[in-house]
Amino acid sequence: MKQLRKAIRWCAALLAVMLLIPMLYGSYSLLRYGTRWRTSEYNTYWTSLKSQVTAGGIYDRAGVMLAGTDDGGKRVYAPDETLRRAMAHAVGNARGTVKNAVETFMAEYLYGANMSFLERLQQSMQGQLRGDDVYLTLDAGLSARIESIFPQDKNGAVVVMNYKTGELYALCSFPTFDPASTDYVSINQSLNRATRWLSAPGSTFKIVTLAAALQNIAGAEDTAYQCTGGIAFGEHQRTVRDYGGTAHGSLTLRKAFAQSCNSTFAQLALQMGDKALRRTAESFGVGDDFTFRDLVVENSIYALSDAELQNADLA
Repeated sequence: MKQLRKAIRWCAALLAVMLLIPMLYGSYSLLRYGTRWRTSEYNTYWTSLKSQVTAGGIYDRAGVMLAGTDDGGKRVYAPDETLRRAMAHAVGNARGTVKNAVETFMAEYLYGANMSFLERLQQSMQGQLRGDDVYLTLDAGLSARIESIFPQDKNGAVVVMNYKTGELYALCSFPTFDPASTDYVSINQSLNRATRWLSAPGSTFKIVTLAAALQNIAGAEDTAYQCTGGIAFGEHQRTVRDYGGTAHGSLTLRKAFAQSCNSTFAQLALQMGDKALRRTAESFGVGDDFTFRDLVVENSIYALSDAELQNADLA
């Protein structure tokens, strides 16, 4: 009997722990990812709220209207199509086509969910509830300029930010779409490549490789590197080439960085090895889970697996 009571106590304790774990995780999720949960497309509360409240406006840093609501309750966007397209992925549209755009991610403000009781009562007496306006750090003029000159047959993204303050001046994704149009928006168009697109970072990663070389290779700054226009690897005839096959000849590390010489930086990676390069990349935040209050970004990945990179993959 004594052993039975002891077994029951153990089972009760285990059951309590099993119940406590999801409760703690749920609390953690609400605290850290609260905005994402509240504004999820699966949250029916927002669907009902939209029918009761006139959405607030969305404006750029200079007060340029990016989205608003007309007298008939219809959601309207900037009158200039180039501007609408430039801001489409940052602002979003009434249908919620773009995940985590302002129209959805800031819905609690746009639809007055944070409104005090007195504010709600006062507006109710006036006949119509109206949400708050949202002002962004984005620059509509700069974004429209980017939209006008970006190659129309290319996919990509342009981000302009103030690294000192974290303010975003432009957050453009291509291909784009017109949020004022009722036409079907494809998955390719709705993907915000500025925040959710995983692709090779290209020459921007040379900053990481350079930092790793200065940390791990003695005398790297004084070494002369030879560039013949590319480095060939035996497997599958893969070659790391310089742009246009340009052979830069003999370069210092400083000149190789200024010329963005692929061959030199491939040599540096091969000389250091995967562990050193991976360690420096992680110190830059590559692979971290960044959670921002008003922006959702895809987590970066150093490599698709934990296996050590070698040869052409490392280069």
